[in-house]
Amino acid sequence: MSHLRAHRPFLGSVIFVLWVALIPFAEVRAQGMQDMKQMPGMGDAKQETTTSVIGTITSINAADRRVTFNHSAIPEIKWPAMKMEFPVVPSVDLSKVKVGDKVRFTLSGSKNSYTVQSISLAP
Repeated sequence: MSHLRAHRPFLGSVIFVLWVALIPFAEVRAQGMQDMKQMPGMGDAKQETTTSVIGTITSINAADRRVTFNHSAIPEIKWPAMKMEFPVVPSVDLSKVKVGDKVRFTLSGSKNSYTVQSISLAP
């Protein structure tokens, strides 16, 4: 036991040094989280946006009411063209579209939470 007591000051010093060394990393991480709000589509926008998008259906999950699109850029919400899955409102008939269809779809939502409101074949 006396041998453990002899190491307590050393152990306390090691913990203190590690704690002091990690403070800058915690500050950088917190700063990084603040910077994320400045990334496109990640701001504090509380206003709901509705926009029309052109894309190609890459998968349909009718049971979960989700569709994945390879879509064009969406300037209204500052998103680049990408492949992304979205939930679909119950009023959309998913039996009228299939994988590979080029479609126009309407998204509605805010921040990074958008839902497909309509899907129709694109010309």
